[in-house]
Amino acid sequence: MNELVNEVLSLAEGNAKWLDAAARHFEHFATQLTENEKAQLDLLAAVYRERAQTIQDTAQRVRQSLITNSSSGLRTEDA
Repeated sequence: MNELVNEVLSLAEGNAKWLDAAARHFEHFATQLTENEKAQLDLLAAVYRERAQTIQDTAQRVRQSLITNSSSGLRTEDA
């Protein structure tokens, strides 16, 4: 089960990296546009970056929870 969860978390983290890279691309491309167009891409980049951060934070919490639960289980079995 942990292997499957790690696989899902890796997929989610890969998506977060892609979203962050897309945000950087939007910001770079926006420098060549008019102010109105630039504002639209900057907003889109901010949304992508926020989504990427949310995914990364959630994956981190799940990984930490798995580590904590595994450690608790080991202590219980040793007792």
